[in-house]
Amino acid sequence: MAEGFLREMTKSLAPGSITVGSAGVGAFDGQPPSQHSVIAMKQEGIDISSQRSRQLTPELIREATHIFGMATSHRQAIQALFPEAIEKTFVLREFIVDDDLDLDVPDPIGMDLDAYERTRNLIKEAMPSVLSFVIGPPGGDLLPGEDHPES
Repeated sequence: MAEGFLREMTKSLAPGSITVGSAGVGAFDGQPPSQHSVIAMKQEGIDISSQRSRQLTPELIREATHIFGMATSHRQAIQALFPEAIEKTFVLREFIVDDDLDLDVPDPIGMDLDAYERTRNLIKEAMPSVLSFVIGPPGGDLLPGEDHPES
């Protein structure tokens, strides 16, 4: 779902300026999204039915400039398997400014459509801040939690 949102959001940017993809540590290559995911995203006007799962590989890690896990455990797994990715791996919701925020997006697999809609909404809420971070403000290379240097 995050891939679908980010693809949609980057349509207005210069072609080729951002490449969007998704992969998982425990994913099997070539699996379609669940029917509930497709329905939940269709409710947002986004068609993810042609997306296919793929395993996270060393090559994908090398090519990526930013890697976002849905939960802190995903970030930890990626960093354990690919230590070279530590500085470019984040949790999707860590860019939302809210000290009481739960960073983890629950995996709704095997649950009903309502669970997928809740997950979709948590992802949707995070996507503007993720895109802002990826694009970066002019002159801003700070990570979440870093203070602006004094002038």
